[in-house]
Amino acid sequence: MVGRWIPAAVVIASVGVAHADRRRTVHVETTPPGATIYLGDKDGAVLGTTPADVKLAPGDQVLVIALDGYLDEVVPVPVPAGGKRPIDLDPIRMRAAESMLEIKGTAPDGARVLVDGEDRGALPRRLEVAPGPHQVQVLLGDKAIWDEWVELDSGAEHVVTVTPTVDEAPPPEPSRPRGPRPPLAIVRVGPDFGWRSLSYQAAGDAMFTPSFSSRVLTAVRVEAELAPWRALPEARPVWPLALVVGGGFAPADAVVAGSRTTDQFWRTTEVGLRYRLGLGRHAALAADAGWARLIWAFRGDQEDALPDTDYQTVRLGLRGEGVVGPLTGWLAIANQVVVSGGPLPDRFATADADGFALRLGGRAALWGGRLEAGAEYQLTSFSWSFEPVMGGDYQATGASDRIDSARLWLGGVY
Repeated sequence: MVGRWIPAAVVIASVGVAHADRRRTVHVETTPPGATIYLGDKDGAVLGTTPADVKLAPGDQVLVIALDGYLDEVVPVPVPAGGKRPIDLDPIRMRAAESMLEIKGTAPDGARVLVDGEDRGALPRRLEVAPGPHQVQVLLGDKAIWDEWVELDSGAEHVVTVTPTVDEAPPPEPSRPRGPRPPLAIVRVGPDFGWRSLSYQAAGDAMFTPSFSSRVLTAVRVEAELAPWRALPEARPVWPLALVVGGGFAPADAVVAGSRTTDQFWRTTEVGLRYRLGLGRHAALAADAGWARLIWAFRGDQEDALPDTDYQTVRLGLRGEGVVGPLTGWLAIANQVVVSGGPLPDRFATADADGFALRLGGRAALWGGRLEAGAEYQLTSFSWSFEPVMGGDYQATGASDRIDSARLWLGGVY
């Protein structure tokens, strides 16, 4: 009798193993990570925490992805039968949950509630707003009888209790666009690709005044936009102002190789101020002023025959911006007042130069505005007029010097 049961048990166990083997491995990733994975709904089985590999039976399955401070994501997963290779789902970007702002209290008849400068009606108010800093005001006519800044975490609820004193209301500020506080700091890092071309006018000896065109050099550029005063509400009149500093460095690159080796170097440095004036929700105009240094130098046997420059300029420019959702694009133009040109002008009796710069770029806000990615093209052009030394090696009446660059970056926003 025992002998009959043993084969039957083996068959049942084999069927159970075969059924378990039919489950497929599914890889689940989220941004940010740490989300809980449920099967079917949030009352179902917990399969793990992202990133994770989970086992699913063949058929049409549904995963629910949940993370505090973010909206739940419902993900249909068709699991085909057969096959052993893991199924990779597209990375899931979690959407930040709207924060809830409740404004209650007492205020005189006719008082209006403003959030970030936008009229939201009379007290009390319960509003869904984006996470981050917000300005809550209560206005009676033109007078602000309550003014408070609040910081809301993603998905959190915050209560503002208004208890205004009309007699102590401060005088109204001059009318200006209002909105959430701009960032205190943005730091950007990325590659910068640059190339240069220079040609002389009425050139003499081709040995000393040849035209020059470089190949593309790759630099590492770091830029920071700083405005720590934005942390102070009383400094609001200067919130549009920011300090912009940046610089790039490209390793030495051989221009002439062999027995008469010459290397070229490309360096950039910029320090300036930017004043940005908002023109509604979708446009802005900025004024830039500062100092810039652009070095394109040569070291080696042929350096006397190459256009060695060290431009130091004062920049004055304007920049127009357009905003659509998380995307910002801009076009900027600046006058470059040349203070010094380096060794090149010393080769002539007199030398004068002027220049301009054109920038076209865009960026995208990522991860709720905490990160940004961007790209920008820049054209920098200088026009020279020379009076050559009588009988000297360098004979030309002028030159056109053009430096093009294209850069990419990833930035952190605070």
